[in-house]
Amino acid sequence: MPTASASKAGGGGHSGEPGSEVGATTRRAGTSLRRILLRALVLPIAAALLTGGVFGYRAAEKVVSSAYDQSLSNLANGIANRARVENGEITITLSPEADALLRTDTVDNIYFRVRDDFGRIIAGDADLPPPETSRSDSAASSSAATPATPASDGATASGPRLSFFDAHFRDQTIRGVRFHPVVDGHGIHVTVAETLGKRRAAIRDLLLGFGLAVFLVLAAIAAVVRYGITSGLASLDHLQSELAERSGEDLAPVDLNQVPLEIHALVRALNALLTRLQDAHTAQREFLQNAAHQLRTPLAGLQVQVELLRSQQTEQTVAENLRQSVKRVTRLANQLLALARAEGGQHLMANASSVDLAKLIDEMLDDWLRIADEKKIDFGMQRDLSTMAGDPTLLRELIANLVDNALKYTPAGGQVTLRCERVGDVVEIDVSDNGPGIPEHERERVFERFHRLPDAPATGSGLGLAIARETVGGHRGSIAVVGAADGGGTCVQVRLPAKPATASLASRSA
Repeated sequence: MPTASASKAGGGGHSGEPGSEVGATTRRAGTSLRRILLRALVLPIAAALLTGGVFGYRAAEKVVSSAYDQSLSNLANGIANRARVENGEITITLSPEADALLRTDTVDNIYFRVRDDFGRIIAGDADLPPPETSRSDSAASSSAATPATPASDGATASGPRLSFFDAHFRDQTIRGVRFHPVVDGHGIHVTVAETLGKRRAAIRDLLLGFGLAVFLVLAAIAAVVRYGITSGLASLDHLQSELAERSGEDLAPVDLNQVPLEIHALVRALNALLTRLQDAHTAQREFLQNAAHQLRTPLAGLQVQVELLRSQQTEQTVAENLRQSVKRVTRLANQLLALARAEGGQHLMANASSVDLAKLIDEMLDDWLRIADEKKIDFGMQRDLSTMAGDPTLLRELIANLVDNALKYTPAGGQVTLRCERVGDVVEIDVSDNGPGIPEHERERVFERFHRLPDAPATGSGLGLAIARETVGGHRGSIAVVGAADGGGTCVQVRLPAKPATASLASRSA
């Protein structure tokens, strides 16, 4: 065997269990349903989490930035509200304590700067970026100048436009706001900024919360995959256990109420297979019982004839009876073999060969004429050169069974006619007689194995027409029993396709 030789060729490196290589191949060939579901879930979930993470981070950053930007704008407005005009100059009354209170923050550093339109620093950090625009740009309107690197713009409901910006100051990243209010006809530039400690901490906390939620979602998904899928597949395990516990004789269909809806189609197909196996098992059992019954009678006759020979009675009569018994047994055995071969008809056309039906008929003609002469039957024949692809042995048995039945059941002085000719792409074979005929309600049952008409005058096994039907079916043809044209007797009509047969031979020769 190939497996054994492969094991030997492997030498010492494969000296483990003999079936390990085959088992490994089987495991690689099989695909786990759980793994398929996992792969189907991982990609969408990973994409959803990645997309959700990006949008979640941006949303968190926007929410945090908006909240702290509003705090900055409130602080800037508070500083602007302390501006006063005294003696034509703008001043901000801001004591050291107030300045310290303004800059008080447990996390971030707060910076501010106030200057007038002429560039004079009124209060705060003079080097705080970004630099304001020139006086000519700011004197024309009350709106704030646009900084060098603005981040976003906004406007209060009743005040000048606010301009937010990001910059670096004293080796730190800052976020600031600036605007240009007008106090008693004098414009001032107010800039307030802070470091990003609180903002980053808030975003970090939000992301930690989002990460925790993602972790819980992943844990829930893992639990669903681990236990939900296992629970969902429990019905398949139950089905597997039920089928494994059955004996070889138990071919009952699986109850659809015990399996999920998703595998109903699979179970229906399995039930159909079990039904076909049950039918085949039943047919085989009946076939064996009928075959044993049919063989019992001729074998018993053989035993009687042998005993008569031993008793030295009329040897000529006993010899003839013994010859007939042996002939019956031989005929029955040949028919059983032909039926078994015909029942494998799905392989007939795959191994078809060219068959000359006229030649087959000519080879059997002498035997038919001898029987017809003995019974004074008028045997007529019409045949032309009809060549088709098929099994020559079964086609011979088909024609022989039909003609033998007609000769057997036609009374002395009757007529039997065989017609075999090709009409278009069909080979037509008709065997008709003027015998007692077959009742219409029995014309389908006569194709059953070992079935015989209750009042059949001749002896037989009841296999002839069963073999004929299996043979015709294997050659993709049809067979039917009808009444004879003159209203009496029987006509068996066989139709075999000739055109596909020719194509089959051409493909084989190619």
